[in-house]
Amino acid sequence: MIKVDWSIIFQIINFIILVLLLVRFLFKPVVQALENRTQHIEEQISAAEAQKKAAEELRIKLEEEEKKIQEKYLEMVEQANKDAAKLKENIINEAYQEAEKIKKEYEKRAQKEIEKLFSQLREEIVEIVEIAVVKVLNSQITPEIQTQLIDQLLGEAVSQIEAQMELSYEK
Repeated sequence: MIKVDWSIIFQIINFIILVLLLVRFLFKPVVQALENRTQHIEEQISAAEAQKKAAEELRIKLEEEEKKIQEKYLEMVEQANKDAAKLKENIINEAYQEAEKIKKEYEKRAQKEIEKLFSQLREEIVEIVEIAVVKVLNSQITPEIQTQLIDQLLGEAVSQIEAQMELSYEK
């Protein structure tokens, strides 16, 4: 007969029990832990993909808003340039009108001053002529002396007129 060594059988039985216990208490929890870890990683990957998609949508939205803001900015700059040009034109027109007003005012003053000078000149000429007439009438002089006297008086009148005009221009 065959002699069976019971120790080998016990070792085989122990080994089978050990394998069953390992399968039951070690392999299944390890497999379960690996499955849980795989599921957790997949969830994280899908969450990351969702965040990436949301970030991409946000980036596109922000780019569109940036384009709108840039367009609005360009419109505002263009409007500001137009407003500045209008303001510049208005200021130039106002300055031109003010200059014209001042010019007309000084022209009126100059015209009044000229009229005043001519009036004074007429009065002086009348006085000089009166003096000349009185001198001529008072003295009975020959026509040659009378001509010389008139020429002399007219020369004095012209000198006085020129002096008055110089004084007026200096003012």
